[in-house]
Amino acid sequence: MATPRRSICIVAALLALLLLPGRAAAQQATTTTTQPRLTTTSVVQDDDGGDGGFSTGNKVVLLIAGLVVLALVLIVFTWRYWRATKPRRGSAPVEPPSARNAPTV
Repeated sequence: MATPRRSICIVAALLALLLLPGRAAAQQATTTTTQPRLTTTSVVQDDDGGDGGFSTGNKVVLLIAGLVVLALVLIVFTWRYWRATKPRRGSAPVEPPSARNAPTV
């Protein structure tokens, strides 16, 4: 186990490395003299037509709800397994049958 003095020195060294400003490489601005290009972009909007499908937001909500339900099921199974394998209080350790019938000297 590290001594307190050693731990303090390590923490101080790490803080010094993080807090001291390092030399940053200077960024040079580049200028171009090219003419701007004309571009056109058209966006086609999808019309689902009211087919009753789930939107992206609803899919995300259903996915999160499914994961929460899965987590709860795993919690219940884990708790039941823990209860089933938990040793009972006050139970005496079981001796092997050969030790009970052995003659004492």
